[in-house]
Amino acid sequence: MSDQRTAQQLLDLAAQVQDMHQLTQPGLAERFGASTDVEVRVGQVWRARWDETVMLLVVLAVRDREVQGAPVTIDPSREDDHGIVVGDTTTVFGVAVTVWAGLTATVPNRVLDQLVDVWSDSLVRCIAAASVQKPAPLPAGVRRGRKITSPMDPSAMLRAELTDDLELLRQAPGLPVAVPGIEPRTLAAILGSSLDLGAFCASLNVSQAEAMRLLRGKVPMTMEQIDLVAKATGIASEEIASSVRPLPAGLVIRMEHPRWRSTWTRRARRLGIAEERARLDGSYGAFSLAARETGGGEPDWDSRLRQFLNNSTAGEEDA
Repeated sequence: MSDQRTAQQLLDLAAQVQDMHQLTQPGLAERFGASTDVEVRVGQVWRARWDETVMLLVVLAVRDREVQGAPVTIDPSREDDHGIVVGDTTTVFGVAVTVWAGLTATVPNRVLDQLVDVWSDSLVRCIAAASVQKPAPLPAGVRRGRKITSPMDPSAMLRAELTDDLELLRQAPGLPVAVPGIEPRTLAAILGSSLDLGAFCASLNVSQAEAMRLLRGKVPMTMEQIDLVAKATGIASEEIASSVRPLPAGLVIRMEHPRWRSTWTRRARRLGIAEERARLDGSYGAFSLAARETGGGEPDWDSRLRQFLNNSTAGEEDA
């Protein structure tokens, strides 16, 4: 659904809820604490968002970089026989909601935007069973959805729209992840004989030693450096970017966690860039700080990102 349409639906919903404070930002903070402390768990209901696509999802399974979830809509007159309808006293929404269990799919953690509710284990088990069309006891206040009888039924149209929205959420750009045993082509190899080391240093305003580390792939390049090299050499920025060392899986998992979502959106607004660019720059900033350290073990990536943001003249203090 579009951002504007979903926002209006949530406003209409809040007007019907007896304690609408629970769905306001202060109310959500009181219930779940700071967004930086929230962990993704089974049974949670999240608002998922990317660009203008927004939907509610109940989480049925949690993986490193993604969740398996079923769409939730607040229009109970729209339903199908693969889903269930949850009564108005069962959830925080205060009205009946439809869970489209037949549309259960995996979506990346990076699209999870706001935790809005937590459902009971019995309700989650019921939804999980419905997602694979297995019978299961229905908790009190829950019924099975009714069959769609016509392709022109509004429920059929909504189901098609939700299917499209899920695919858009799945396509949200992610961070590049290192694959063991596979090394990217170095920038030195891409530039080849056309490399003018002096001009390269001047274009990036770096020392020769720093330039050599970049050329050999010893340290990651920033998006700004990629753009500068592309402009100086005439080589497409996409090809230059392909030389950037992919990020460790542990870092990617942390940087795509919803705890950092508000950081990326605020930073994107501040710098006038896309959210995925803000996340990419911040992640490579944290990676660069860790790369300068010695010693083994997995770095504290959250701490490295906070340090990068605090040290960056364009950054802001977070969490």
